[in-house]
Amino acid sequence: MIIAIGGGELTTGQTLKIDKFIVSAAKKPQPKLLFIPTASHDAPGYIEIVKKTFETLCCTFAALCLVTKEYQEGEIANMIRDADIIYVGGGNTLFMMETWKKFQVDKYLREAYQKGTVLSGLSAGAICWFSSGHSDSEFFTENENPEFIFVDGLGMIPYVVCPHYDEEDRKSFDQMILSKKEPGIALESLTALVYDCNDYKIIRCNETSQAYIFTNGNKEQLKAIDL
Repeated sequence: MIIAIGGGELTTGQTLKIDKFIVSAAKKPQPKLLFIPTASHDAPGYIEIVKKTFETLCCTFAALCLVTKEYQEGEIANMIRDADIIYVGGGNTLFMMETWKKFQVDKYLREAYQKGTVLSGLSAGAICWFSSGHSDSEFFTENENPEFIFVDGLGMIPYVVCPHYDEEDRKSFDQMILSKKEPGIALESLTALVYDCNDYKIIRCNETSQAYIFTNGNKEQLKAIDL
């Protein structure tokens, strides 16, 4: 199962209902959660927030810090294989995907998906599971005229995705998706796509957040389930 979250703040508990759903999907009393904070360059404050959130939900916690730590041969693969839940954080999607390839994390995550590990994440951590995603990665660089781009994901979910769709500048997705032959999913903050065995549903933390599907140039609102 994959739970891809469109956005929200963990610090204020905005995504808590979705976070509880993620933990329940593991179907274990004390699941092992592995946090991958690559997109934020292993930001210590971010790691601590995620740790506090999921330990409160009875998870054991570990973080795979590819930017700030060195690992022995086989250690990265073992950390991923040992996890019941993998949660990927937000930040620079392009940097994250390039870094994962260096350490074969993309390969290990595909193996985890086949094994049945619960995969999840927010923003960049949502994009990574799709074929590609609408990304603000250029805004993390020194580019004087940054633009939104599509960044390739792992391809487990056969859609192009746009997180944070409630933000006005994300509406560029509407035109950009026309260049893609694949259907698209747009997720506002506090919504998540739950993808399981080629079927999906939209869950949300409140009654106002929405999600949309784009097919053949048409945009349609998706029915969402309130948590």
